[in-house]
Parts: sequence; C-alpha cells; structure tokens
Amino acid sequence: MSRFEIIQDGKQNGDGVILRYRTRNETDIYCLGVPLNYSSGEDWDLGASWSYVIAGNELTLIDTGQFNKYDVFNSMLVKAGFNIKNIARVIVTHGHEDHDGNLPEISEASGAGLWAHFAYQNMIAYYPDIVDGARRPEFPGSCRCCMMPDDFNRNCISYQVKRSHIRISNPVRSNTAPPGSDFRFILTPGHSPDSMCTVFQDEVVFSGDTLLATITPHPSLMLEYLVNRRILPDSYGADNNAYGLLAYITSLHKLVRECANAEILLPGHRLFEKGGINQLKPAARAEEIIRFHQERCENILKIMGNKQMGLEEISVELFPLRLRQGMGKFMSRREVMSHLELLNVTGDIEWPDGKNFISRATGTGKYKEFFAGILAKPSITDAAKKPGDK
Repeated sequence: MSRFEIIQDGKQNGDGVILRYRTRNETDIYCLGVPLNYSSGEDWDLGASWSYVIAGNELTLIDTGQFNKYDVFNSMLVKAGFNIKNIARVIVTHGHEDHDGNLPEISEASGAGLWAHFAYQNMIAYYPDIVDGARRPEFPGSCRCCMMPDDFNRNCISYQVKRSHIRISNPVRSNTAPPGSDFRFILTPGHSPDSMCTVFQDEVVFSGDTLLATITPHPSLMLEYLVNRRILPDSYGADNNAYGLLAYITSLHKLVRECANAEILLPGHRLFEKGGINQLKPAARAEEIIRFHQERCENILKIMGNKQMGLEEISVELFPLRLRQGMGKFMSRREVMSHLELLNVTGDIEWPDGKNFISRATGTGKYKEFFAGILAKPSITDAAKKPGDK
C-alpha cells in the first residue's frame, strides 16, 4: 500500500505538484514540486526540482528550489499548511542553483539553522585571484567550470552574490547529525564536491541529485579538481576524492552499503513523472546506476574501436540528435568526458592528444575488473547474514 497522497495536482512532469508521504513512524513529509525554468525537450526535461518539508517538533526543509522561485515556493508551502517563519532547520543537498536557489530568501524569512556539506561554504565563495584554468574565474566555486551559455549565466549572477553571504551554522561531516533526531547524513561527492544525502528514520533517503529516478545524474569531471583544488577544504585539497565519475561511483556504493534497509527514495528530480509517482528503493537504484555506467564505458569503447576520437565524435555516436540539442550539447560532451576520465584511470584509454581530448582505446578491458570489484563488495544487509541465510 502506497504511503503517498496527492495534496495538489500540477503538471505531468511534477511542476506544482504537492505530495504527502507518511513514514512508518507516522511522520508526514510534504513533497513540493517547485517548477524549473529550463528544458531542452522532453528527453532532457528534469521536471520539477523537489523540496521536502518534514513535519515535527522542529520543522525541517530539504532543498529550496530554483532561484527566483521564492514566491512560488512560499505559496506551495502555505498550501501544504506551513508558515515559512516556522522552519527551524534547512538542509541543502548540494550547491546547484536548482537546489539552493531560494536559500538566501528562506534563511532571512525563517532564521533557520543551515546544515550543508562542509565543502559547501567553499563552493559558494568567490576566488577571483585563483584562476587555475577556470572557465569562469569570476564566478563562485560551484560555477567556475560552468559550460552553460552566457544568457543563462547572466540570470544566475544576483543569486550567486546573495548566496555568497550565507554562513553554514552546521557544516556536515561523516559523523555529524542533529542531536536527538531521526536524521543521519552520508557525504556523497561525485555529482558535485559538496553533495550529501540525508537519511530519515532509516526509511527515507533524500538524495538531491546523487540518485534520481529514471535518469542518471551527470558526474562532475576530474579536471574540475585541478581547477578547484586550491579553493577546497584541506581534507579535499590533498587528493581528489571530490570530483569525477570515480568519486561518484564510490559514493553510490556507499549508499548501497549504508542504505540497504531504506524503503523510499525522495530525489531532487522526477519523483513525479508522466502523471505518476516513482517509488524506488535507494540501494537498488544506486546499484542500478553503477551498472549503467559500466555499460556506458563498454559502449564508448565499442564506438572508439581502434580509432582516435574526440569528445564530439563520440557523443554523436553515443547520443541521438534530440539529446544533443540546446543544453544537451554541453551535457553529452561532459557525460563522455567523465567516462573517458575513468577509463584512463583503469588503463583502458590513453590521450595521444590530451590538449584536445583525443582518445584512443588500449584494448585492455580493465574497467570490467573495477566494476566487478565495486559490485562484489558486500552491503550492510549481506554482511549481517549468518551462514546458511538466503
């Protein structure tokens, strides 16, 4: 029996939809489908950006929707039966504009404490004197490598400035949790260096963009570590455990292990899609995405064969034209690059022309060993089994 109830109808992609989920412990979670402005057609449509309100003694909000949507967010919050002034705690899954976009306004209106990954403060700050190959050195840490067109970036500037003045009251590390609460946090870098998931009552996982329903989140790039290593916290700056597909897959396996008993995934996008609710188990979805990336590595190597190929050549072969339009032009190249970086680490490709990202397959197939090792590691559930259990 579903524990979801539709409170307010909206669009088929989730825009404007309000859902209520009731946990086994009878705690109500309100799911607000805050609309997004951008879309490049149905295939790249992320749908709504989901914010979550957890009712209780201390009203908790997870993610704040896309910037310039404060009035929309607030009207949905009121429709769900809440006053913004009563929000006591805000949790941010990561520092992207469709997830922390209304944070400055919500923080000012509510005075709520802010919980975010310990690297979040670094990612929202400006470092104009540190270039290090940044495409946008005048932008804050989270946007220094942005590949979006100028007309899109101009819309972000006021949001970025307001966000830079925010201070985290509770930076989250691996052992951080609100005292006496039902929350625990899992640091999950890979989509972004400051990504984290929130587990509530060991039943619900709020994943931001780390886990999505029906689509796979775009990993960051290892190259971005070289651009941002001097702005990262010390524990990140010494070595790259924050950027790239390798970091992302490591985080996915962490979710497989640490969320084995969780029942429901509440993601940043596509909770509600095509008029229906996607009800997924977090650990199973994480493992599914790991296998997807293994298959994508295999497909890229097949496309390359014994030829030297660039990013655009591979993306043309890998993605249909409809997925390379508009924003898809940038997204498809990044997706290819993230996999090539991993394949370079495993020794399956080399860069005869690294400056122009021309790649050549080595024919070793070592990526299979990497993924086999990841998928063979036991989950918490497996480790708890006694001999003879099935």
